[in-house]
Amino acid sequence: MFKNKATCQLVQHIIIDTDGRVDDIIALLLFLNAEKEGLVKIEAICCTRNANTTVENVCKNVIRILQLIRRTDIPIYQGAQNPIICPDGKIALYHGEDGFGDLHYDEEPDLSIIQKEPSAIGMNAIVSRHPGEIYLVCLGPLTNVALAMILYKDFASSLKEIYIMGGNYKAIGNVTRTAEFNFHVDPESVHIILRNAKCPISILPWETCAITKMTMDWRFEELGNVNDPMIQLLNKAEKSVYRDRLSEHWYPCDAFLAITLIYPECIRKEGIYHATIELNGKETRGQVVLDHLNENESNVRIIKRVNENFVQDILYKSFRTGFAE
Repeated sequence: MFKNKATCQLVQHIIIDTDGRVDDIIALLLFLNAEKEGLVKIEAICCTRNANTTVENVCKNVIRILQLIRRTDIPIYQGAQNPIICPDGKIALYHGEDGFGDLHYDEEPDLSIIQKEPSAIGMNAIVSRHPGEIYLVCLGPLTNVALAMILYKDFASSLKEIYIMGGNYKAIGNVTRTAEFNFHVDPESVHIILRNAKCPISILPWETCAITKMTMDWRFEELGNVNDPMIQLLNKAEKSVYRDRLSEHWYPCDAFLAITLIYPECIRKEGIYHATIELNGKETRGQVVLDHLNENESNVRIIKRVNENFVQDILYKSFRTGFAE
């Protein structure tokens, strides 16, 4: 790990595993801005299917953004086409058929820049080159990470930390009554990671996002009026996403996770627990279960509250600064 010369702060090497939805792209842009400031080094972006769209569309969403800001130097990997076990039934298309608001574009992104190896292999290669240094940032379903742990015996013990946006800790769901989207669509992967990881795991769950007070008015009337081409594109995508859903509050869940990693002072409340995930319950599949009896050794940190004013300040500053190199 190397240091930021100006502050002598250790720079965090990160791999971003994403399903390419709107809040994922906001988180990606935050990490890119942090890289410009010497706070992180993005080693790769890995794409995974998000249950709303194909992994190919996820790659297109990510590459399109990187081309716009001239950052296609970052390696991009295409990952899992399906979860460990394909679920019955359909998942509602919250972010459109392409996962990014179904906007019209004049040109197709250049998919030839995708690495030949799948995400799990790419992740392991990078972690093997930087043992004990990689922060794995998980913004979507966890299939790619679980596959890497299954394929490579040293992968789980060679990561520095895992940051996950997903799950819940009060059994409050957003895709079912008791489960959050990312964990619900592939709970087997969550189970594999919770059982096998040998590094600290931080989880920012749905309830933490749901209690924030960031409003749609602030999103579109203040942040949305920043003179930056990225925010203008995101405005179009999010207006399409929220077109048929009435909501007073804005929940950029993956952005919350990104900011807690880059700026841990944003965290206002957290707890240490042993966590498992329900795999079999008819009503509770995908629900996180905490060991409140303290019968097992803790394996996760749950981020329970963030400072939304701090989040707003970082978002506003980042988009005013711009993202192109």
